[in-house]
Amino acid sequence: MKSIIIFKYGDGELANQLWNYVSIYAYGLEKGVPVFNPSFYEYHSSFKFLEEENGMVKSMAKLFEDYFGRKQKNWKKFWRKIYRIYPFYIYLTQKSRIISSDKSSNSVVALPPTGNIETFRQKEDQNKVYFDGWLFRNPVGLNKYRKEIISAFCPRDKIVEKVHNRIAELAAKYEKIVGIHIRQGDYVTFKDGHYLIPADRVRTIIDEYIKRNSVIINKTVFVIASDGPIEPKIIQGLNCHISKENAVTDLFLLSACDVVIGSNSSFGDFAAWYGNIPHIIMTKETIDWEYYDSKKEYFENKFCTMVHYR
Repeated sequence: MKSIIIFKYGDGELANQLWNYVSIYAYGLEKGVPVFNPSFYEYHSSFKFLEEENGMVKSMAKLFEDYFGRKQKNWKKFWRKIYRIYPFYIYLTQKSRIISSDKSSNSVVALPPTGNIETFRQKEDQNKVYFDGWLFRNPVGLNKYRKEIISAFCPRDKIVEKVHNRIAELAAKYEKIVGIHIRQGDYVTFKDGHYLIPADRVRTIIDEYIKRNSVIINKTVFVIASDGPIEPKIIQGLNCHISKENAVTDLFLLSACDVVIGSNSSFGDFAAWYGNIPHIIMTKETIDWEYYDSKKEYFENKFCTMVHYR
C-alpha cells in the first residue's frame, strides 16, 4: 500500500469530517503511508496539508477559501453534487480497493492499531486504498500518534495567530478561560430537538459548574462559540467573549481554553481532544458532576454520543 485516499466522508460538516480524517491519518502513520483527502475540499484552505494534495483538490479548495456556510447553503449543495462525480468514478473503477464504514447498524469501524479487522489486511497489498464513510475511528492510534497528528492538523498561520492573540488578550485579564459551545442551527429540528439545550438550561449548567468548581467570577472569562445568536440570560453577570469567527477558528479557539462545556456535538469534542482539555457535555437531564470531578485532560466521554467511539 503506497497511499490512502479518503474519497467519500458521508454528509457531515467540519468536526465529523475531522474525527474521520484524523482516525484514518493515524492508520496511515501506523502503516507508514501518506493519506490524501479530496473530500475535505470545503475546509482544506484553512489547513497546511492542502499543499500535499493534487491540483484538482487545490482548485476546489480555492472555491471555499473564504466561505464557511453550512451544508444547507446553496453554494455547498451545488458543489457537493458536482463532487459526487468523483466518488461515482471510484465506485466504477476501484471497487476492489474500497473500504467502507457504511453499515446498517451505524456502528464505528475501528482502524489499526485500535482494531485489526481482516478486511484491512486483505486490502493493504493494493497500490492505493480508498476510504468511504464517516464512522472510521481510531482512539488507540490517536493516542499513539497524537504529537504527529496535532502538528499535521494545525491550521494555517493566520488562524493560529488570531487564536493566539485572542487567548493572550484574555489570559492577561483573567486566570481561567472556560469555553462554551452551544449548537443551535440544525439542532432545532434534528431528532425533534432532542439535542438542543434551551438557554435557561445552558445558564443553569454554567452556574452549576461555577459552584461545583468554586469558580471566581471576576477572575474567569467564558468564551462562547455558537452557530446562532446568544440569548442575554446566558451571559448575564459573567465576563464573556462571544466569538464572531468562522467554524474553523472557533474550533481552535475552544481548544485553547481550559475546559469546554458544550452541546452533545463532535465539534466541542474535537476541540477538547485537540487541546487535551476536558469536555463537559450539556444535557437536558441532570449532569453527573462527579463523573467530571477528576478529569483534567481529554477523555472519551460516555455522554458524547455524537462521536461514536465504539
